[in-house]
Amino acid sequence: MFSLLTKRENAHSEGIWSCAWGHFVPEEKKKDNEDNEKENGEENKENQVRRNEENLPDSEQRYIVTGGLDDLVRVWCWSGDGVEGELTPMHTLEGHSLGVISVDVNAAGTTAASSSLDSTIRLWNLHSGEQLQTIDCGPVEAWSVVFSPEGNLIASGNHAGKINVYAVDGGRHVTTLDTRGRFTYSIAYSRDGKYVASGAIDGFINVFDVESGKLVHTLEGHAMTIRSITFSPDSQLLLTAADDGHMKMYDIKSSNLACTLSGHGSWVLSVDFARDQQHFVSSSSDHTVKVWDFAQRNCVHTFKDHHDQVWCAKYSQDSSKIVSVSEDKSVIVYNSPV
Repeated sequence: MFSLLTKRENAHSEGIWSCAWGHFVPEEKKKDNEDNEKENGEENKENQVRRNEENLPDSEQRYIVTGGLDDLVRVWCWSGDGVEGELTPMHTLEGHSLGVISVDVNAAGTTAASSSLDSTIRLWNLHSGEQLQTIDCGPVEAWSVVFSPEGNLIASGNHAGKINVYAVDGGRHVTTLDTRGRFTYSIAYSRDGKYVASGAIDGFINVFDVESGKLVHTLEGHAMTIRSITFSPDSQLLLTAADDGHMKMYDIKSSNLACTLSGHGSWVLSVDFARDQQHFVSSSSDHTVKVWDFAQRNCVHTFKDHHDQVWCAKYSQDSSKIVSVSEDKSVIVYNSPV
C-alpha cells in the first residue's frame, strides 16, 4: 500500500534540490553464517579495527542526505520498517558558500559527495560528519555529482559540456570526457560500471565507455534540458527526464528508443529506477511524485504531498521506500510496496 510515512517541514531554510539514500552494513553482518564468521575470525578482527579507525558504526544504518540552496548538506538517520519510520537529524555539514545542487552516497554507505554553485565538490564522512576532501572544479560550476559503482571515483558535469572524473582518495583529477556539446546537466554511471551517460541542456544524450573513455552513442533525446538520467539495475536500459514533460527509455546496446512516457503536467525533474527492476519513480515541477510500473509502462500511483516543485526523488536500496525533496523545503519519505 502506497503511503506517506513521514514529512519534515522546513528541513532546510531554503529550497532542497537533491537527496540520496545511504545504507551501511558492517562487514560481519554480510557473512552468510556462523561458520563463515569462524573461518574469517582474523578478517573480522581487522574489520573491527578498520571501523574504529574510520569512525564506522557497529550496527546497520540507513541515512538520507539532502542538499539545499541554503548552502548546507544535511544527514538524516532513517529508522523503521514497514509502514512506520522516523527521520532524525544527524549532521549539518557546512563548507559550501553557495547552493548545494547535487548529492550522492557511495555504495558502501560510508561517504557522501556534494556539489555546489561555488564550483567545489566536497566529500564527507557520513557517520562522523567530518569533511574529508574539497575538490576545486572552477572556473565553471560542478553540477551533478555521482559515485562510480566501486566508490573509488566521482564524476561531475559542467557548463562547458565536459564530464570530469576525480579519485575519491585525494581528489586527483583522473580524466575528462568531452561531450562536445553544451552544459552537461545530468550524469549517471551504469551499475555494472561499463558506461557513463550524460544529459545536456540542449536535450542531447551522450554515452561513454568507461574503460576506453570513448563516446559510444549520441542521442537526440529531448527538445529541452535533460534534468535527470539513470540506468536500469541490469545496465541494459537508460531512462531520461526532461523539461519537455516526457521521459524516454533507450536500449543501451542498440541505442534505440524503447518508449516515451508522459503523465506529468510540467518539467520532469528527476527519475530513479528501483533495484527490483519492476518500478521507477519520477518527480516534477507539477508538485507530484509518480511511481511507474516498468513492464506495463504506466503510472501506478501519484503522491501529491508537496506544494512546490519536487526537485528530486530517490528509491531506498531495498526499493521499499522513496524520499523526495522540494522547493517547499520539506523532505518526505513514502512507503512504496514492491
